[in-house]
Amino acid sequence: MLPTLLTAVLAAAPTAQDLIDGAEIGNAEGYVAFESHGKYRAERVDKVKGKTLLLGTWSLTEGVVEVKIASCKGPACKELNKPYKAEVTAAAERALLVKTIPPEAMFPSGSYYCHYLGCEKRIGVELLSKNARAKSVTFVLDTLIDKNKGRNTTIVWWGRKLADDVKKSRLEYCGREGERAKKGAEEVAADLATLSWVGKLEPTLSAEADCLWDVRVLLADDLTPPARVR
Repeated sequence: MLPTLLTAVLAAAPTAQDLIDGAEIGNAEGYVAFESHGKYRAERVDKVKGKTLLLGTWSLTEGVVEVKIASCKGPACKELNKPYKAEVTAAAERALLVKTIPPEAMFPSGSYYCHYLGCEKRIGVELLSKNARAKSVTFVLDTLIDKNKGRNTTIVWWGRKLADDVKKSRLEYCGREGERAKKGAEEVAADLATLSWVGKLEPTLSAEADCLWDVRVLLADDLTPPARVR
């Protein structure tokens, strides 16, 4: 029964293709649309200079999105009228990680929340540990998700198992968008402050330079949540 259930869960896990195909990604300043049949459309809005519209094609092969531009009209064409690639990974059910080359392309690197054929860039929060109990990590995960309801600023997922022991919980933020990530880390620290069993978390700059997450919570291996929470 368990192998059958595990197979069903894995089969249901979304892929990057599932999250991107047909999705519109962006904000009030602009968007990219990975439309059906490989059609690509992008728009950037400048309140002073006006709108720039790009049309082209896109494809996804082995986790890499390749965009080719066929036409561009508008003031930002000198900057945007060029092909680009993006390495994409589905980190969780609704979490998409993106590394774009070149970084100034219309689909910026970072963590995205994807739902109902739409994705938006958010503060990506990754939970990591080596031997922490599943219920401990899930408790922290659920807490951060609950705190985000109505605020809609983060996307949280449980990352890979670490190779090294974690003796004390700690909180890191990525330097890719330093101030934005630091603010997100401070928000996460405040959200988890009520969980005294996790320990006090002070945001520190990560030594990892090429990160797609914004905030990383490393949970101590010996964490034990309360037996009963009301």
